[in-house]
Amino acid sequence: MKPLNPYYRDPDNPNFNRRAFHHDYHRPARYLLTMVKSDDLPNFSSIPSEKSSLARPIIIYSKLGLIVRKEIKTWIAAHPQIEVPAVAIMPDHIHLCVAVKEYLKTGLSLLISNLKGNISKAYHNSLVREQRPDNMKTIFRKGFNDRIAYDYDQWESQKRYTLDNPRRYIMKHLYPDYLRKRWLLTIGDKNYVMLGNIFLLRMPTLFQVKFSRKFTQEEAEKALEAWKINLRNGGVPISPYIHSKEKALRDTAIEEGYSYIRVCSNGFSERESASGREFELMSQGRLLLIGQEKFMTREPDMNRSRAKELNNLSAELVKIFNGDFKGGIRPLLWPD
Repeated sequence: MKPLNPYYRDPDNPNFNRRAFHHDYHRPARYLLTMVKSDDLPNFSSIPSEKSSLARPIIIYSKLGLIVRKEIKTWIAAHPQIEVPAVAIMPDHIHLCVAVKEYLKTGLSLLISNLKGNISKAYHNSLVREQRPDNMKTIFRKGFNDRIAYDYDQWESQKRYTLDNPRRYIMKHLYPDYLRKRWLLTIGDKNYVMLGNIFLLRMPTLFQVKFSRKFTQEEAEKALEAWKINLRNGGVPISPYIHSKEKALRDTAIEEGYSYIRVCSNGFSERESASGREFELMSQGRLLLIGQEKFMTREPDMNRSRAKELNNLSAELVKIFNGDFKGGIRPLLWPD
């Protein structure tokens, strides 16, 4: 049974920087935080593909990365109101899973600003006097992104995502053409073929986009706004995008720079790949297509029964990938 606690509640309306307008950043809550390194500074770490494997990525911290790691530990120890169960210090960014256990008098933003300031100061002081700039450089880009965990499953998914960052990094470097490959997804006794960025399935929050014919006009508009909130808070939508409201959410994702997963009504022919707008999205790593294993030369009719089947698959994908996926994903040979 999932634990009941004060950390979770209904989503608020976030802006494009993934900060929730009406969320109280003082009260207990759980977050996936991301801070990005300034461009003109050394990397925090390296993850050499020649020394690593997918099962065991090796992280080598730079001088700056060691300072970052030390200051994070000091910061955690100095603030008993928080817990940080997962940290990933990547070459150019940092992920922190932060659980605020008690009311923060200063709020989360000031707490993160203090951490960033401490890291910048420690790095500045580590430089020999001749190399120190007159004005201390900030180590990070301005601000930070936060994704609020609205339930237990989302929090567990955020922690898995953070700890899995090095493995995904290695996979991208070991298999630089992964976006061109086809992947076979096995769920139970069923197989599906995928084209595009399979890492979207491992994002912290997947959510289904499904319109109901029972919706009133008001309910339909509320559903669309709720989907947009999920999208802008870091969620990845999954749907066949049949109804106009579903397509409106997909178009919002495209226009605002987000990613999405489309469940297709057919499989893929031997040499088929994304085209037009979806080709551009796939090349940017913002799209995953999932179709049945068998390709049918005649596109199946989109009737109520077929739409229900595709929506059921969308729901199943959300359930298993937001949980602990027990199926399998393996690459298929790309045709010559």
